[in-house]
Amino acid sequence: MDIIPLIYIKNRKLRGAIEGKMLFINELPEQSDAGKLYVKDIDGIERDEPNLDIYQKLSEKHDLWVDAGPRMFGDVVDIIMAGATSITLRKNLFPTEEISNIKEVTETAIYINTDLKDEKQDMASAISHSVDGLVISCDGKQIEDDFKISELFRTMCNKYKVYVAELDEKNISYWTNIGVAGVLLDLETMKKVSKDG
Repeated sequence: MDIIPLIYIKNRKLRGAIEGKMLFINELPEQSDAGKLYVKDIDGIERDEPNLDIYQKLSEKHDLWVDAGPRMFGDVVDIIMAGATSITLRKNLFPTEEISNIKEVTETAIYINTDLKDEKQDMASAISHSVDGLVISCDGKQIEDDFKISELFRTMCNKYKVYVAELDEKNISYWTNIGVAGVLLDLETMKKVSKDG
């Protein structure tokens, strides 16, 4: 299972946690074991103002997986041109019928973000045959407490590459057992885990 460092861009500043202290590019680890750096661009997601110039700088030393909330095909092209090798699309922001158009022009890995809090219905509806996997925002407790979602989640992990955004490093073993492809763990938490041993 991959553990991918997650950084945020908020108000044009890099952060190691959503409300964490500001980071500088030279403070980022050279390369993770998984070989990627997940960039969650809050400016792009919330205000449709992706930080393309920052992706360009980051892509000089990092393999970028960008979650910037693109709204249309041109936004995706801009993110790819800025250096992303993987992109997360948000179902509530991007028209799913356009996903196949992306796959026709690029080999960039495309993932769909979904949130289990809003997805009590079949998660399979979130998957298009042309995406590479899912990024799910939830916590393990939510899955454990709902048998139906738990079974569906396990099925999705067997069928697709599923990555989970996790806030607590103690839950990594739970995700390993359930069969996810990887965990997105914010950089501040990763640094804390490294210090603690």
